[in-house]
Amino acid sequence: MLDLEAIELIKQLKSRYFRFLDTGDLAGLQTVFTADGGIHYRSPSYEYCKNGWNELEAFFSDSFSKTKFGMHTGHHPEITVTGDTATGIWYLRDTFVSLDDGITFDGSAIYHDVYVKEGGVWKIMKSSYDRLFEQITKRNDDQFITCCPIKG
Repeated sequence: MLDLEAIELIKQLKSRYFRFLDTGDLAGLQTVFTADGGIHYRSPSYEYCKNGWNELEAFFSDSFSKTKFGMHTGHHPEITVTGDTATGIWYLRDTFVSLDDGITFDGSAIYHDVYVKEGGVWKIMKSSYDRLFEQITKRNDDQFITCCPIKG
């Protein structure tokens, strides 16, 4: 029998993750990960493996700023719940702008997540992705950013 309530709560958890990521909300991001949570993001142009909140916080604060920001959306979730643990597969579509490097990334990836229920609340224990598509474009003088999702 499907645990539809847990599946919905995990969908909301992943939605918060994307929102907190794109707005650079580190306090919010901390609430979606377990204290020992980790990420492993793989692409032809980078690989990041971070574990524990201290490493995650340093990575996210360096990766998202007023000059480095993006838009991440997750689609087509496949969530399997087993008691107080769950796994999820998500299709990622994202755009990431680095004004510092003068480039824009466009791409997609497949996320594989592990979730645990702590104190009645679902959290991300592990999140990883492998890129399916990645296109890096040099920004030019005809491109203008009129709004940035990172405040402060």
